[in-house]
Amino acid sequence: MRPIHPINEEQCRPYYGQPVFIILKDGTELVGTLSRLDKGKLYLNETAAGIQSNASTSAKSKRSGANSSSLGKARAQTKKSDRPTTTAANEAFPVPYPDSELFGSPFELDVASVGALIVPS
Repeated sequence: MRPIHPINEEQCRPYYGQPVFIILKDGTELVGTLSRLDKGKLYLNETAAGIQSNASTSAKSKRSGANSSSLGKARAQTKKSDRPTTTAANEAFPVPYPDSELFGSPFELDVASVGALIVPS
């Protein structure tokens, strides 16, 4: 077993899609599939489709602040074939995608409440 410390995106990213054992600061023990870490929250047991829809929502909200004429120019300069074919879903999860429902429904935890995050070796 290998602890992930410190619990941040850089340390967690290699373990996305893998089972984890979590011990909360109050002593509660949890098991789940690590989906991602975003804005101080650990997300577990998400499906690839859930990750994709979440990434689309965040991309749309980032675009809304940009001026529309600059977006049009950027789109015009980028050919469809030049765009990367990866999505947030296949960047986050290794292939083949693990069965996230093995550990139950998706849930999130505040990183501040996590005492230990452990992955199998």
